[in-house]
Amino acid sequence: MLGAAVDKALNDNEAAHEQLGRVMAVATAAGVRDILTSHQPGAPFDAAWLEVTEGEDSLFPTGRYWTTAGVARTFTEDIGQTEAGNALHDLSGWTAYLNDSTRDVWRPLCKERPDRDGRPVYAFDLQRAASLDLDVSSPADLGATSDAMVEVLVCANDRNHYPAVVDPADQRDGYLRPWFDLRTVRRIAVDTQSAAARYGHGSIDTVHVLDGTVDRTNHAVVIVTCWMYLGGEKREQAVEVLHPNADGRYAVGGHDWQWYALGRDLMPLIPFRPDGI
Repeated sequence: MLGAAVDKALNDNEAAHEQLGRVMAVATAAGVRDILTSHQPGAPFDAAWLEVTEGEDSLFPTGRYWTTAGVARTFTEDIGQTEAGNALHDLSGWTAYLNDSTRDVWRPLCKERPDRDGRPVYAFDLQRAASLDLDVSSPADLGATSDAMVEVLVCANDRNHYPAVVDPADQRDGYLRPWFDLRTVRRIAVDTQSAAARYGHGSIDTVHVLDGTVDRTNHAVVIVTCWMYLGGEKREQAVEVLHPNADGRYAVGGHDWQWYALGRDLMPLIPFRPDGI
């Protein structure tokens, strides 16, 4: 009986931290919108990423952000130094809860940026944070289809979408681990390499398909390169060779790429439920 009580307490504690992280991530995204629109719901809003630093206890907003076009701006430029200071103080009240206990929620929403003063820096995805489902569902809620692979369109960058098969039960914060056939992997390779050439290799992992012949048998080797890792402590993890499953499909990116399903109207389905397609 004691063991069951311990398990329940631990599960309840984990669920509470997940819910807290989701709520505070959504509140952070909403706070940025309020700051830049002066609390006017219909006002134009073009912020896509918020810069945050990781302190000893939690994330802290720096006041810098990027628009959907990739233009860097600051709160001070938009609303003035005094208002920006007050806004950062208020916003840090939400990000204070984005800490180690809620890391599993907020970390997938972040892209690594170069460290500053020895502290990690991230770009926090405002759109995905705002779209988090505050009603946390368990895998059992997905129904009997959770044991079967489902065909779906997936996307990871709000632009390119690809056909894949996914296990609806294999989700992390609503993001999927899609499996692609080799033809689609070749499309992803072209798209990621083009994006890296345009936006810089430091922000785009690239996919490569190498073709060769051994003993008169054609082979394809799929490689993913994380350029950001090449010069740091994670350099040994910078290149990954992907192996196909029994059906010849590749799990490009996995949960770390934050793949999400698209509905018939190409709107994100986060979390994914097969009956929502």
